[in-house]
Amino acid sequence: MRKAVYSLLLVSFLVFGVIASGCISGGTSTETPATVTVTKSVAPEQNVLEIYHWWTAGGEKQAIEAVFKKFKDKYPNIEIKANPVSGGAGVNMKMVLQSLMLAGKPPDTFQVHAGYEMSPYIKANQLTPIDDIWTDDMKKHYPQVIQQMVMFNGHYYAVPINVHRANVVWYNKHIFEKYGIDPNSIKSFDDLMRVAQELKSKGVTPFALGDRNKWPATHAFEVVMLSVGGVQFYQDFINGKITDPNDPTLKKVLNAYAEYLNYVNSDHAAKTWDEACGLVYKGDAAMTIMGDWANGYFKAKGWKPDVDYGAIVLPSNVYDLVIDTFVLPAKAAHPDAAKKWLSFIGTVEAQNTFNPIKGSIPARDDAPLDPYGPIQKEFIKDLRSSSTKLVPSITHGSAVPPAFLSDLNDIISTFVTNRNVDETAKSIVNAVKQDLLPNKIKEWKLT
Repeated sequence: MRKAVYSLLLVSFLVFGVIASGCISGGTSTETPATVTVTKSVAPEQNVLEIYHWWTAGGEKQAIEAVFKKFKDKYPNIEIKANPVSGGAGVNMKMVLQSLMLAGKPPDTFQVHAGYEMSPYIKANQLTPIDDIWTDDMKKHYPQVIQQMVMFNGHYYAVPINVHRANVVWYNKHIFEKYGIDPNSIKSFDDLMRVAQELKSKGVTPFALGDRNKWPATHAFEVVMLSVGGVQFYQDFINGKITDPNDPTLKKVLNAYAEYLNYVNSDHAAKTWDEACGLVYKGDAAMTIMGDWANGYFKAKGWKPDVDYGAIVLPSNVYDLVIDTFVLPAKAAHPDAAKKWLSFIGTVEAQNTFNPIKGSIPARDDAPLDPYGPIQKEFIKDLRSSSTKLVPSITHGSAVPPAFLSDLNDIISTFVTNRNVDETAKSIVNAVKQDLLPNKIKEWKLT
């Protein structure tokens, strides 16, 4: 399913192109790369912080820049050399990091999702444990499940700056009000499809999808899986226990996903996640399934939550976790500056600067709710509620090994085109056996 040699040659080719040009793609919300200059050599002095991240669209760009400003206020002598690389979910930045790591010249710190996405770097001894960064105060105020997602072999390897929620349906309130749709009536996937059918019958595109980069299609599949299959099936799926292509729940999930695809925009393959949000913003589509970074996108456009747009959590008792973290590479040129950065983003000050703009919520459970909008406040309460089931995201690098996720992205992308349930079920099971089980290092217990 994966052609390792071909992939390595492809990465090498891309890396050569990056090095030859002396620049890296980055910067635009439509993910058409703009030119971002990368420093070819970093001076050894300790007043530099070279940092890589993929926040280049709308509110997310504003959010990280606000944190940079706060950090500079605290450490005015440290020069931040930021290298934003466009591509939702870090699809492009990960390839760039591979080249830097292989060359032994990593940045001082970089963004990575908590969970399995960190594992290749740790297995290759490319990250330094940061147990000294994790103070008693941090351990007290980060939920245990979040701490476990950044721990390997008993050591901390990252500091979370936020928590995102993946399982959200965002909707244009003006469209819902125009057609008399009550968002509170949507409590299940069947309810959602009923509303989609009603909207389509009135000439409205129900869902905006932008899967040019594949992962947004997998993201929607993940939400459908949780909504239709339930948490127990999701737990079995990420633990590699779905090994029968005729599994009735797997078939049920795929059929439900095929039904959802009947209601998406016809040009979805040409659009990115934020362009799909743009369709909802412009009134060209009623809804989009996306993580709560969409909240930051809508706010950056000047929309007001619960006035212009709203959020439906599906399923309502689940928090599908997407956690952004920063790490310390083993060969960082400026480790002292990096440690200052890691310590800073673990504070309430940093998290309450970043998350109100980004659309996410603080990972710390002692951060005040005052700076947050109504949707974020509800999400914070959900995260802190003992009745909410916390699950790691598949699409965003937490729940499954990277090799399996790469397979799944390809499989779902193909399914979006052919809608072949039987063949897709077989492909998923083959990927489980080939790339999930051999690389499994965690047993998730979510129920």
